[in-house]
This record gives sequence, structure tokens and C-alpha cells, in this order.
Amino acid sequence: MNNRKYIIIFGTLILLLVFVTGAVIIYRESRSSSDADHSEKYGYYLRPPKEGQVQIPNARQSFFTFSQPNPVNSKEFLDFLSFCKKTLFSGIDELKDEEIKQVACLLTKMSPRSIDLYGFSNKPYLPGFFALKSILSFETGRYIGISVDLKDVVREYDPSLLEEEKLYFCSISEPSWTDPFYLQMEPKQDLIFDEGDVSCGGIKMDKTPSMNFSGFIPQAESLRIQKYLIDEQTVSDVMNRQLFSEIKEILKDYPIIWQMEKPIVP
Repeated sequence: MNNRKYIIIFGTLILLLVFVTGAVIIYRESRSSSDADHSEKYGYYLRPPKEGQVQIPNARQSFFTFSQPNPVNSKEFLDFLSFCKKTLFSGIDELKDEEIKQVACLLTKMSPRSIDLYGFSNKPYLPGFFALKSILSFETGRYIGISVDLKDVVREYDPSLLEEEKLYFCSISEPSWTDPFYLQMEPKQDLIFDEGDVSCGGIKMDKTPSMNFSGFIPQAESLRIQKYLIDEQTVSDVMNRQLFSEIKEILKDYPIIWQMEKPIVP
């Protein structure tokens, strides 16, 4: 009798184990499918996210809204840049394990229900972000911003340089894609060529310095950005050059401390 009792208990435990194991497998498959859908809609960045995929902040919070999927004046540009930089240093989970914090920002249209609820019919676009590493490709014509924690970049290259009050850099973007509003802000630090954009200058290494890029993704095979660590004199030498090839020749002798290249899809 006791043996039969133990057999029943053992059989019940086996059934319970099978049930729990099955539930875990189903959950993981469901989670994997959900993550795949998320990557297709967000991480791959092959097309604009669909309406309704942006989480609306609390109505009592202050947040930026835009009339189009790109800034249309200097104020909107500064608002967009501010959002991207604040996101970079906000301690978000997506970046907590990254050696170099870097994000890509974009403007996404709210759902019709949210537009009606919050009364944003004239400015229905909200800024959103992705971890730059999660993006596999960019879409032609899409407006994006990129922000990178400069201290993280310098720390990975040579931590002793963080003791410097100011460091000097040049960046090269190929092909050209720089936002015209950015050029209005820093006209003396930027050069625009058919082959690409060049930006050079000094940055104080206090508080939260960042590298920031923005513009419309060009029609090309890929977008490549390289950041060089240079000296103050080289800034003047580069900015006085008239040819893109001359600038690249000068910079080839300096270290590239950060770079990014992503393919572009139609």
C-alpha cells in the first residue's frame, strides 16, 4: 500500500516537472519571438517605426514634441540635441553594460489616440532613442542624431588623458550628411566637401563631454564616421585646407579613437 502511495506521489512530481519545463520553454520561445519582432521594428532600423510604438511620457512631465520627423528650426534642433545628450547620460538600462555609451536618436509619430489625448495635432512627433550598437543599418532619408560619451572613448584609449583640461579632435564623416542647423551653430569648426564632412576643435574634459552628429541619412552604401585625437596646431592646419584629400592625408598620422560604420538601405 505504501509503495503504491509513493508511486502516485512520484508520478505526480514527474507530471509537475513536465508541466513546469513546458511552461518555461513556451515562455522562452514567446520571449524570443517578441525580441525578434522588436529587432525588426526597432534595432534593425530598416524602416520608420509604426505609429503607436513610442511610449508617451507622463502628461505632467516636460518633454519635446515636433511638427515633422526632423527639426525645422534652430530651437527644435537644440531641443532634439538636448534630448539625445540627456538620454546618453541618464543611466538607461540599454547602456549600463556598455564600455562606451552611445545612442542614436530619431523622431517618431505618436499614435492617433495619443495625439488626440494630449492635443498634439500640430506637433505629433516625439523623440526616441536606440543603443547605437543595436542598429544594424540606417534608412536613406531618415533624420537621426548620434551622441557618444567622449569620456568613455578617451578612457578606453588612454585613461591618463582624462586628466587634461582640454583635448583636441577632428571627425570625418563619409559621405556628407551634416545637419545645416549644426553648421549654423559651429561654422568655424566645420568644412563640407562632396566627399564628406570635417569637424575639428577643442573640447573641455569636465562634467559630461560628448560627441554629437546629426543629419539626414544620405543615399549611399554606408555611413562612416571617424574621430581622431589631434593637437591644437593640427586643428588650424586642417581647417585651412581646401581639399578633402589633403585633410585625410594630414589625419592619417593621428590615432582614430572612435569610429562607426553602418550600411544604408533604401
